[in-house]
Parts: sequence; structure tokens; C-alpha cells
Amino acid sequence: MTPAITLWLAFVLAAAAIAYQGTRRQALAFAIVAALTAPATILPLGHATPLSPPAGKYTVLGARIDIDEAIWVLLDSGAGAPRYYKLPYKVSTANELQKAMDMVVGQEGGSVSMTMGEGGSPGFAEETPTGEPPKQAETPILN
Repeated sequence: MTPAITLWLAFVLAAAAIAYQGTRRQALAFAIVAALTAPATILPLGHATPLSPPAGKYTVLGARIDIDEAIWVLLDSGAGAPRYYKLPYKVSTANELQKAMDMVVGQEGGSVSMTMGEGGSPGFAEETPTGEPPKQAETPILN
């Protein structure tokens, strides 16, 4: 269990004990607060988000592949702070990510992108920057 779920469960049990000894009104208030705070258990709080990223295109800022366990990725959608995800391990997905990361090594300005499909399957690819013309050396005005 993640710390967020553990804290929520501890709160629910403590409030339930208090509500058990109290009135119906207190029990109803407890039930409402418990229901409203339940979504807080899926907040990452420094841990990987337990949910899959929504469908779309992301830039991979960092990744780690744990064989037969999970694929950990830090994704940036460009609309807000980057999010940390734990993806299920699949050999094909891991190979695709590793190949894209290997192709980016040594490139100037290259990056790895991830496209999350509607079916929940991620696809990784290497992105090279568009070719800019080489910069011309500036001649000094003062010698």
C-alpha cells in the first residue's frame, strides 16, 4: 500500500471509531468526509501514479526498466507538471523504449516520446529535432 492509502485508511478507521460512539449526524458527516477524501489516495505524493496516463503524446524525461516487474517513466505532456507513472512490463514495450533511448544517446537535442493509445498500450519513439541550418561564426566588431 502507498502512504496515501495508508493515511486515508487510518483516518477512516479513527473517524469510524469516533462516529460509532457518537450520533447519527456525526456518522453521516464521517461518511461524507471519507467519500470526499477517497480520491486523494491516488495522488502520487512522490510515488508513481497507479493509473495509466491518459491517451495522448508525451515527452519521456526519464525512464527505468525493471525486467519482469514494471517500466517506470517520468512523462511531460507540456500542460502542467511532469507526472511519474508505473507502466506494466511487456517485453515488446521495454524493447521499444530501450531502442528509442539508445538512438537518442549522443544526439544533440534528441528526445524520446511516448504515445498512449486509446487501448492503453504505450508506444515509444525517438524524436530528432528539425534540421536547423548551422550557425555562422560572428565576426567581432572591435578588434
